[in-house]
Amino acid sequence: MSEKNNILEHLDPAAFRHAVSLQLRFNDIDVLGHVNNNAQLALFDVGKTEFYNTLRGTLADWSRVEAVIVNINCTFMQQIHFTDPMEVRTRVKKIGERSFVLQQILRNTDSGQICSMCESVMVSVDYASKESKPIPENIAGGLLKWM
Repeated sequence: MSEKNNILEHLDPAAFRHAVSLQLRFNDIDVLGHVNNNAQLALFDVGKTEFYNTLRGTLADWSRVEAVIVNINCTFMQQIHFTDPMEVRTRVKKIGERSFVLQQILRNTDSGQICSMCESVMVSVDYASKESKPIPENIAGGLLKWM
């Protein structure tokens, strides 16, 4: 079985309960007419931002950094074209003391096809000291609701 098929076999879109509709932009498209891989990472960031706003119950305060990405892995499985209706779906895969893992998919809303999958390791940080810190209770509690 190919790695792509193995990944798809273990991904249930219904488990990714947080969903955000996406508007693809002209500058997301590469010379081959596909959404560029780097642009897909930016689309996953849209999903992370909206997920975090939902988690906190308020808009993120960009003057205070609460968590940073320390590792990101993306698997590209299908081409995405400019006219494809897309969404990013997010779920919490794992919660640790100082870090958590978000798993996301980019999904064509017409066909239901998963086009790419991303896992991001996020670490809770104290912005002043630039050190990791335990995940605040309100954030940890919110994360648990999305597992």
